Amino acid sequence: MNAADTETGSEKAAEILRLTLPLMSRQGVPATPKNYAVWYAHVAGDNPELSSEIERLKAAEQKFSPAINDRLYRDFIAEHDLTEVEQVRSDLSAVITEVGHTLTGADKDAYKFASVLGGFADNLSQSGDLHNIRGLLGELIEETRSMRASTNSIQAHFEEKSKQVETLQEQLHAERIRAVTDPLTGLFNRFALFEKLEQDIEEMTDNAPPSVIMFDIDHFKKINDTHGHLIGDRVIRFVAQTLQRNIKGQDTAARFGGEEFTVVLPATPIKGALAVAEKIRKVVEVAQLVRADTKEPLENITISAGVSLYRHGEDLMDFIDRADRALYKSKNDGRNRVTIST
Repeated sequence: MNAADTETGSEKAAEILRLTLPLMSRQGVPATPKNYAVWYAHVAGDNPELSSEIERLKAAEQKFSPAINDRLYRDFIAEHDLTEVEQVRSDLSAVITEVGHTLTGADKDAYKFASVLGGFADNLSQSGDLHNIRGLLGELIEETRSMRASTNSIQAHFEEKSKQVETLQEQLHAERIRAVTDPLTGLFNRFALFEKLEQDIEEMTDNAPPSVIMFDIDHFKKINDTHGHLIGDRVIRFVAQTLQRNIKGQDTAARFGGEEFTVVLPATPIKGALAVAEKIRKVVEVAQLVRADTKEPLENITISAGVSLYRHGEDLMDFIDRADRALYKSKNDGRNRVTIST
């Protein structure tokens, strides 16, 4: 890309920015990175389906609530991260089609060979001449060699395609993991979290609803300002690892965004979720982190948490929001504590 193209691209992005932020403000949409991604795509005209849905909501005078904002991002922006997965699926389909054509050719070769054998048997029964029998044997040997060559070719082709299929399967698995994984922590990302919650709610029994814990690192801005973003990233990874080590079975840990995390506990009563949250909080509180460069200890890291139990028929975002509000009550009450949603 030359300098002129770069400049044109920058000017276009600046113009879209100039139009996007006032539009978001008029609709009462907070300018978070994910909300901005949604409305930037809308203003740029990059996603007709997204624009159609936004215009429908505006025509219905629908308020752009946090739940709707998250749905727009999840349905129209996050889904696009799976493009690579779909490409791998397409490649895999092409390999399968090619193998099918090879099988069709092999079937024709086998049918031809069976016909030769049948003709040989007929001619052999009718011929008493040794010379003729020798000729028939020569023909059979030639056809046998031809069939063997065809079979070897098919085997080699299948081995090659099997390797291609294995490679594509590995790529598909890797892309699927990438699409649902937070790159900094290795935990599930927010998109995967919503999928897991929806699954747990669908599979729950009346007497065993899931619980959710929302965590937030206390005074994280101070950590970044004092030690820099690299140390801040290390603290985030430490908390993520602590979550992962202190959950089990079907429990799921995810990075909700920034320094905020979520743990999903299927079929877990509120007291059980509270116990998990307290255990994680205490592990973080007593940890002694040091800087890798200077070996100096960091100030004590603490986290606050909020816990909620799913209510039958409740909207997914309301379920999470109750835990989030309980989390911020913990922070307002002094931090480094766990609060149960009312």
